[in-house]
Amino acid sequence: MKILVLTAAAILCLAPLLAGRDSSVDSVHLISLLVGQSGIPNTVSAVILQARLYDTIGEVVVFTMASLGVRWLLSDTRPERQIEALSDTASVVLCRLGATVAAMVAVELALRGHLTPGGGFAAGVAGGTAFGLVVISGSARLADRFYRKVHAELWEKMAVLLFIVVAMVSFEGIVPVSGRFGTVESGGWIPLLNVLMAIKVTLGSWTMVQLFVRYRGLL
Repeated sequence: MKILVLTAAAILCLAPLLAGRDSSVDSVHLISLLVGQSGIPNTVSAVILQARLYDTIGEVVVFTMASLGVRWLLSDTRPERQIEALSDTASVVLCRLGATVAAMVAVELALRGHLTPGGGFAAGVAGGTAFGLVVISGSARLADRFYRKVHAELWEKMAVLLFIVVAMVSFEGIVPVSGRFGTVESGGWIPLLNVLMAIKVTLGSWTMVQLFVRYRGLL
């Protein structure tokens, strides 16, 4: 039985190589077509936020469901009275420095991700990392108060709804006036979708980290 399973796994892994490459597909022409249709040099963003935008909506919704699942999972748990955090001064300084760098990277990827390698998901990961580093560096209580004060959970849901609305408008063929190729204003709805995705993923990551810290502690 084990031999059959290993043989099936090997065939499954080698199938794409055995199938060969379709010589009729011109990759250069395909890339040129994506660049021409999207108006941006980052063809990955063109695929994610234009060619397969339906799939991206599903990914955003799944991430939202994960955030809601964490809240539901911890709904019957009592919050920790005392949250232990890092006490080493060098580690705290490094975490806060890393949080500052991650936050700047998140802004850069969100605003210029359609021009350079990056985009909304990458920006959201960087933003969530920044908040995570702030939390573990001894500012868990402060971050929790700030989270409640700015209504981060509400803004996360608003970002999801706006992302879906802008995507629906894009499906209808309504495209705003774009700037010159290679500028931040180019790409139609893609820059706005990148920013909304970055906000959603950042706040969603922060929500899950904040909930785990609030109910399970750090150490």
